[in-house]
Amino acid sequence: MSREPPDFDIILAGGGLAGRSLAYFLSRQPGLDDVRILLVDDSRHYQHRSIVYWYDGVLPLNLTPSASYTTLAVDTATGLRRLSLDRHTLSLTSSQRIFRSLDQVIDADPRITRLDAHAARIHVRTDRVAVTLTDGRSFTASHCCDSTAPPSGVAPPLLMTGEIRQVRTVHDSFDPAVATFMDFRSSDGEHPARFHCLLPVSAREAFVETTRITRGDTPAMGGPFETAAAEYLRSTRGVTDFSTLTVQRGAIPLGLHRQASRGRHLYVGTASGIIKATTGYGFTRILHQAEHVASSFAATGSPRSPEPSRRFHVYDKPVLRMWLHDPEAAVRFMRAAFAALDVDLILDFLDERTTPLQERELLGAMPVRMLLRPRLWL
Repeated sequence: MSREPPDFDIILAGGGLAGRSLAYFLSRQPGLDDVRILLVDDSRHYQHRSIVYWYDGVLPLNLTPSASYTTLAVDTATGLRRLSLDRHTLSLTSSQRIFRSLDQVIDADPRITRLDAHAARIHVRTDRVAVTLTDGRSFTASHCCDSTAPPSGVAPPLLMTGEIRQVRTVHDSFDPAVATFMDFRSSDGEHPARFHCLLPVSAREAFVETTRITRGDTPAMGGPFETAAAEYLRSTRGVTDFSTLTVQRGAIPLGLHRQASRGRHLYVGTASGIIKATTGYGFTRILHQAEHVASSFAATGSPRSPEPSRRFHVYDKPVLRMWLHDPEAAVRFMRAAFAALDVDLILDFLDERTTPLQERELLGAMPVRMLLRPRLWL
């Protein structure tokens, strides 16, 4: 007896950045002329926000940023130090702009069906996977790439919560050529793991990003973000006369373990643990993961994520534990790293694109002894 063919070749459960990026790269892969793709995109629950990212060379996505920088001001405990980027560019854009760029390609592709719905249940069978939506509809496919959420019961050890506040000043107050990156100077005894980024778009307008790193079981929106941003601008940057244009808030899990594929069910995006464990940066990492998954599906008929590096898991573990147990030491460690090293090499390291020889040079210049405390490895 012949089996009923599945409705689609691949279902993308979740239409955020990871799902959209995967649909985009699948549409650009040669050899997939007859592939049937379902993108389940629950747009009602997505909150757009500004995204900070860096890249070396050319992004795999044609994107015009809101602002770009090749000079960073970093906190070295004795003040801000300006560092020039030789190979990288730090950029600021909005998720709305990214989505528009992706949607132009997705919506023009007749192979892609998009449903504004939410995937409630994913059931893996021997020969296919079934995805049931909250409205009761069910679809089957040969494979499912899932970016909806980490599996039930999986909690991150740390949570990065933050606010991005767009401000406008009465007088020229910012240098639009310089981005301030991880400024810890406004930290206090109550919130030692708080830092700021200042991203100007003009002499009188900037985005102020206030970030806290806390335990994973801390309420996501805890913390006086508005007070912290105002205090930082006034007491640390000397900017007193300003107004707020927009406010965005969000949370990023840090240190989620990579979820193993369950047959035809593959986790992608944040749910897969692709977000950088120690920093929360993930935009370009998600793009590169999506590009790899799409190319593997085109080549073999089965989507596969890039294999994670065991070396970087070893590097990340004590830093995560330091943020958990001794955030003041973590702040000293981050300041020392940016004070001693080539900033391009640091960004390569955070992207997990350095060689063992480069890592030896990098770690030799960093206060590695701080990471060797026994409790950081327990």
